[in-house]
Amino acid sequence: MSVDKGPFIINLKNYLEISGPKSLLITREAEKVSQDLGIRIMVSPPQVLLAWVSKNTTLEIVAQHVDSSQIGPSTGFSIPEMVKDSGAVGSLINHSEHPIDITIIAEILKRMKSLDLVSIVCAKNFAELKELSKLEPDYIAIEPPELIGSKRSISTEKPTLISDSFRYLQSSDVNSKLICGAGINTPEDVRIALDLGSSGILAASSIVKSDKWYEKIYELAIQFKDSK
Repeated sequence: MSVDKGPFIINLKNYLEISGPKSLLITREAEKVSQDLGIRIMVSPPQVLLAWVSKNTTLEIVAQHVDSSQIGPSTGFSIPEMVKDSGAVGSLINHSEHPIDITIIAEILKRMKSLDLVSIVCAKNFAELKELSKLEPDYIAIEPPELIGSKRSISTEKPTLISDSFRYLQSSDVNSKLICGAGINTPEDVRIALDLGSSGILAASSIVKSDKWYEKIYELAIQFKDSK
């Protein structure tokens, strides 16, 4: 199977292991891996650190969430225009830990497209992926919520979900590419996902909670070079 591979997205979430300056430390380890392997890696730091991390790395940085609130008199929201001005290139949207209504997703995507921001919309199952594909985000990340943060990978627990999602996006008249995540822990998890048609990977706790960030990122990222 021949598909374009990437990106490899690392979601730092709000783990204390990467709180404050440690977000930049792990991002720079990912940057080294990206340079050593020539692999496209994106990092998604906590919202409060978005601009700081963006300005201190050569990697593409994406927000963990973005809102559809108005410019100006809105408080406590992360809007696309501010995300772009922070130095980020795009955002995760509708992560299972921060789900939003599909009508709001549609509004957000219109604004992001007008700003040339990369959209990575998460889907919890095949039915949601089909609905979200109508909005044509740049990427759709298929992530069964029950596997997120676990040692049980989508690649081994639900491989047909990856292959079915890939075939659907390939056969439908949309330009969205497939990313998969949830329980991605091992090189085998990455290799299976890529071989089944996923263009990229979304990982979090397996990297953040590792004692050796560079080594963990490297062993997962190198699978992009070795995949079919």
